[in-house]
Amino acid sequence: MRSILLASAIAAAYAFLRGWPDGLSPLLRGCFAVLALVLGFGLWCRHDKPAGDRTTAVRPARWPDYLAMGLGVLSIECLFLFFLTVTPPKAEEIALSLEATLHPELAAQRRRANHAPDGIGRNTSGNWLWDSQGNRSLPKRTAARPSNKPEVFFRADDGITAARLLRWRAYISAFALERYKEATWSPLPIPSETLSANPDGFIPLPQPETRPGPILSGEIFHNLHPGGQDVLTAPQGLTAVELPTLRKIAPGIFRLKPLPRSGSGYQYRTSSQPLTLESLLHGNSALNLQGAPEAPAHLLALPAESELRDKLFQIAVMTQGPIEDRLLSLKKFLGENCEYSLTVTNQNDRDPIDNFLFHERRGHCEFFATAAALLCRALGIPSRIAYGWSGGRYYEAQNLIMFRAREAHAWTEILLDGYGWVIFDTTPSGALEAALSSVAPPGEIPALDDDGNITDPPVEDNAPTNGWSWTALAAGATLLPLCLLILALRKKPRSSVRPEAQFLLPDPPGYLTRFRHACRSRGHPMPPGRTLRQHLAHLTERDLAPAFADELLDYHYTTTYGPTPHDRTREKALGKAIAAWG
Repeated sequence: MRSILLASAIAAAYAFLRGWPDGLSPLLRGCFAVLALVLGFGLWCRHDKPAGDRTTAVRPARWPDYLAMGLGVLSIECLFLFFLTVTPPKAEEIALSLEATLHPELAAQRRRANHAPDGIGRNTSGNWLWDSQGNRSLPKRTAARPSNKPEVFFRADDGITAARLLRWRAYISAFALERYKEATWSPLPIPSETLSANPDGFIPLPQPETRPGPILSGEIFHNLHPGGQDVLTAPQGLTAVELPTLRKIAPGIFRLKPLPRSGSGYQYRTSSQPLTLESLLHGNSALNLQGAPEAPAHLLALPAESELRDKLFQIAVMTQGPIEDRLLSLKKFLGENCEYSLTVTNQNDRDPIDNFLFHERRGHCEFFATAAALLCRALGIPSRIAYGWSGGRYYEAQNLIMFRAREAHAWTEILLDGYGWVIFDTTPSGALEAALSSVAPPGEIPALDDDGNITDPPVEDNAPTNGWSWTALAAGATLLPLCLLILALRKKPRSSVRPEAQFLLPDPPGYLTRFRHACRSRGHPMPPGRTLRQHLAHLTERDLAPAFADELLDYHYTTTYGPTPHDRTREKALGKAIAAWG
């Protein structure tokens, strides 16, 4: 039974350390794991109550003992709290360095998983999601950690533009990928094309004439990409950009001209006509939507795995009605059957989308966007996946929206006849921290200097250390010496007899104690360590032995070492004889 309890405790501790449950903070999970192990080992090592006599304390406990014990426990808890809040980041750095040395392939996979949407891209702007070949592989497993680093700013030309973006949720697009094969998104390879500005200084990028919605203009600010592969960044539905030249390297991907000096950032004006499915359907119930009839075949391509492809068709055929109703049904299906999570374990190493839709059923926005794009293709609607930012923090005084790394996002875009690319975002809005734009308080200043350069970010919301951690360290370092001082100054017991000899043996019977007192009163005390037989022999040699000596010796040895039970009547008679002799 004890082994079962210990195994259960170890399993519970392992579950806590593996991240269960999702909503619990890592610190509390660690504390619960330690508690489970302590209880498990405590029950496993527990012994039954011994059958023999219990030992007696040298002296009763006094208030300094309880005070020292309380201060010791409190100091250990304070030091343990400091250790749990300060040590993990440093230990993680050491572990990642060791992993990069011993397992470079695993370290590279982890870096790709951490450079994902939903706030994992920490140090770059624009195209931090693709590799050197322009591919973006869906991670089979991931453990995302959102960052608070500012990456992109958009200054609207007027309040109407900002209100429009905030009402329908701002989407800042960096690039889009259209080809999907073997769980990897990649751009469509085309000959690069250099676009030049018109006499007015703008490069036109026209949208369909029938595309509804106002033109929203403003100014974009973002830093350089460390790898030198900076892409055009703007609100979705770009119609024009104020730049001398621009290089189109793939549909939905435009590369910016390198800046002449390092340390500066990009700053340019854009005009966009953003369009989401929700805004398109708002107040208009008779649109008769349909996919673009002459869309390229790669925008309808499904995974080559027949089993996964059949499963996608099975979901698609469950939807009924016109296209808009079927799209809303797909969004409802994903929201009800898949959970938004920054952690994906995929223990059986399945295809990422197969694992997301039919097994683990959880993942971040890139999984939702990919699943929606493939399901739209199963319906015959051309689709692709777009990467950028969504939500943002609005500064009313500057008419500025700031997008941080934690607001990096991926969404599905569908190609509708007469409307162009339309945002079809299936990620549950309630699960995203950046689902809606937040409004900064009046006193907060955006991290953008007068020259348009992004400055140092504010302190991380999830910073591992704070004032309480250092307070806990100071308290623990102070209370522990105080506890030791109280233990050192407490009153020691006074005894000429060693506690081992005095208290480890059971209490002697009453008649033997009376006999010792009588011997002491007659001038022949019974020394410690001398047996009753030895002392009676000593008295007999001096003709001092009492008349009841043989009876006393026989009764004592037969009851103490033999099978004879104690007789209260005989002990009372011996007590009277001893009293008369003494």
